[in-house]
Amino acid sequence: MTIHLEEIGSMVFRRANAVRLSDYAKDIKTFNILSAIDGKRSVEKIASEDRFNPEQLTQRIKALYDQGLIEQSAAEEISRGQAKKILDAIIQKRSRGVGSIAKAIKIKFALKGINPDNLTANTPDDPAVLKKLIDLARSYGLQVQTQSANTKGRTKLIIDSIITQRSGGDPKVAKVIKTKLMLKGVNADAYSLDTPDDPNLVRKLTELAGKLGVSIPIAGANAADSIEQFF
Repeated sequence: MTIHLEEIGSMVFRRANAVRLSDYAKDIKTFNILSAIDGKRSVEKIASEDRFNPEQLTQRIKALYDQGLIEQSAAEEISRGQAKKILDAIIQKRSRGVGSIAKAIKIKFALKGINPDNLTANTPDDPAVLKKLIDLARSYGLQVQTQSANTKGRTKLIIDSIITQRSGGDPKVAKVIKTKLMLKGVNADAYSLDTPDDPNLVRKLTELAGKLGVSIPIAGANAADSIEQFF
């Protein structure tokens, strides 16, 4: 599939399964971009949240895609429809089912930059909009439950960051670090980008990375660490 530069900003990518971050330890720019690509955030959001130059990031993303190092995420991996679900519940709660009041509430939302008519069950969720709606729902006394997300690949990302940054790309040092992790009960070779994350292990590895002075790429706010679901 051919992609064009003007389309890339709104697209979501993930690393190809064969890609190992440790292979790019000496190419820090490529390493940082591959680390930031999480299969959930759009390129525009990555540029904004991780402070990349948008134009340079777009060009680099295209190059990585053309090289087969990244691929477009499947649509179903992106959170969709949560904003509409919460918004509909707020309107129902505040209007008590009265059509004229519901219409007035929709207009107020539109004036705040959230057009209810533009949200559907298939609309990709914007984390910023979700947060606003969740806070608003709670202020109206609506029950919103926070649940841990069933994330994948975060464990491997942290392990790779520890090995890559501490070894400096030296295979011998990397092997020693893997052995030390093994002694701590963590088999680095047992994890892939598709391995479901154990929250306790992620916390343990995050604490270890902090002690070692290892910088861990920031996960996207789009449900990487938690998902807000409305009931």
